[in-house]
Amino acid sequence: MSKTGAGVLSESLQDYLEAVYWLVRRDRVARMKEIAAMLGVGKSSATGAIQALADRGLVHYDPYQFITLTDKGQAMGRYLVRRHRMLKRFLVEVLGVEEDEAERVGCKMEHAIKGDVLDRFVRFLHYVEERSAADGVLAEALREFRRLPARPRGQAQEDAIA
Repeated sequence: MSKTGAGVLSESLQDYLEAVYWLVRRDRVARMKEIAAMLGVGKSSATGAIQALADRGLVHYDPYQFITLTDKGQAMGRYLVRRHRMLKRFLVEVLGVEEDEAERVGCKMEHAIKGDVLDRFVRFLHYVEERSAADGVLAEALREFRRLPARPRGQAQEDAIA
């Protein structure tokens, strides 16, 4: 489990917290209709999730009022967004995945890779980023990797098993 406690939130609540984080960052407050629209859900579903986040001390919420983040919610939201961004950047910048697909796949990866494994992956990406900035060696190796021709799907699987 992470230092922020993100592991105690369901995938759905993590998505809601990220949405609130982005809205508060943009507008200083979040509104229930904006949260619902951002996640493609009804206002009643959004209300239930926001109440659950409030019960966990992550958001300030009173019915018919603006939603804001607590300090704990701000920290956890920042952590979730950072993980999401790092996964998306890896897909786009290292593997050369298109932006829209990287967004979809990154979100799925974020929920599929749990706790310590995801934390280690993000730490590795951060290390690669810092190291590349320092001497450019890793950056050049990653650019070289992206220039390699893609293998047919079956061939890549056979190579992984061998």
